[in-house]
Amino acid sequence: MEALLSDGLAQLGIELSPQQQGQLETYWSELAMWNGRYGLVNASGDELVIKHFLDSLSAVPELKNITFSTACDVGSGGGFPGLVLAVIFPDKKFTLIERSGKKALFLANTAVMMHASNVEVRSEDAELVRERFDLVLFRALGQFTQYFPTLYRLTADGGHLFALKGRKEEIQHEIQSLAAEIQNKTEISAAHVPFLEDERNFVIIRR
Repeated sequence: MEALLSDGLAQLGIELSPQQQGQLETYWSELAMWNGRYGLVNASGDELVIKHFLDSLSAVPELKNITFSTACDVGSGGGFPGLVLAVIFPDKKFTLIERSGKKALFLANTAVMMHASNVEVRSEDAELVRERFDLVLFRALGQFTQYFPTLYRLTADGGHLFALKGRKEEIQHEIQSLAAEIQNKTEISAAHVPFLEDERNFVIIRR
């Protein structure tokens, strides 16, 4: 894991402090320990590093161009991308929303183990959350437009909805269902995920 992750970080131009490196290693260890019991991610070994850790980290160069103080990861699952990004942006507050109680418990315990004091875990449905955030993250392995009303409501005025998605052609088809006003504020940006052959893109919508 260490060599592959290090090579990927170098490709992305991300330098970790010893503390950040230790946090990611702790996260990896906790995933390895609890993944079988909680069904956190359907991957292991190199696939876990590439499709989850590096996929999440690929957003960092783009996020450095966005001003935010608070971020919300909706449907955080095993913690991707929110828990990874919280390590990279320790001065930002990250709220991880996960309605599965057992997954939320894993996230909360892992954040404590990682000494990630900028992370709060909420075990509830995103539709019940009343706060608004500068940055709303959604790692959409399926269609994100069906969740769009909730995601957009959680995004503060002047903030950004940021979805990690797949093929551009499929994204363009999806966003056609959104109002013209929203489409005009939507940007699709190509993502570079080291060692991943599959096409990945970001969908960025300004509120």
